[in-house]
Amino acid sequence: MNLEASLRALDHLQQIDLLTASEHAAATSDPELANITLRTPGEALGWVVAREIVPQAQLDALPARAPAGRENEAQVIVSEATGLISGDVPLPAWALLHMNLLERRMQDGVSAAALDQLLDLQLIDAAQHAHSLSMLPTHQDAWAAPDSLPATLAWTVLRSGALSNEELKALAGRTSHPEIVADAIARIDSAKTVTHKTSRSTTLSLDSLDFTTTTFSSSSSSSSSSTSSVPTASFKLPSSFVSKTQTFTWTSSEPDPAPAPAPGLWKKAVGVVVIALIALIALYVFFGR
Repeated sequence: MNLEASLRALDHLQQIDLLTASEHAAATSDPELANITLRTPGEALGWVVAREIVPQAQLDALPARAPAGRENEAQVIVSEATGLISGDVPLPAWALLHMNLLERRMQDGVSAAALDQLLDLQLIDAAQHAHSLSMLPTHQDAWAAPDSLPATLAWTVLRSGALSNEELKALAGRTSHPEIVADAIARIDSAKTVTHKTSRSTTLSLDSLDFTTTTFSSSSSSSSSSTSSVPTASFKLPSSFVSKTQTFTWTSSEPDPAPAPAPGLWKKAVGVVVIALIALIALYVFFGR
């Protein structure tokens, strides 16, 4: 079913000429396609660019390929794809796409119709139904996942906040539809949401321009706590960008309350600030263009 949705989105890209026949063939034969769900043409185009089947530099020019009368549709698809592989964090396109798709897949099957059915089954009350309706995610109807009662029930805990995790678990023992509740609980248990401190260690070497970032997050789900780490993202810029040789390393994290520094430490503090400013300027010069 997931592969079917992905192929449908890729086929649409070829129909609107955003993919050539050879690009479409390369995308549909890519072994990684089986490991991902692409629901919309925008998601499919973002994935094609992240897989380097279509160069990212060509993305803005793709709407010009569209046949007459479909230029606006093509532009909307390209804009969606661009948003999925772009961000303020200097990570590769595939990493940004993966994070954005994880968030989108948590909303698959969430709909007003599913909320209505949950109300009819007395799995949520009228107030919870009204609250959740006001916060429904926006879907493109033609590309939306089928309505899912478990996914929507889990979403009322994870996203809308209409139900607490405890209220959901209490339903398991007093409903005639325990399978829906059990499925929703399983979805919540498998969803990892960052709720605590994040620490990031970044190293920028200007002799090779090797930029490496590692982020560690203390994460918890609604029912359990765990510690997870985001994989290191490492990449090199072209050697033509090198202007001087110097290495900066700094670590930033959400600070805990601490006493003011002793008067004798102010010179060290100023030095740290200066180094951080130099590093930020270097990042802006090489990555902010």
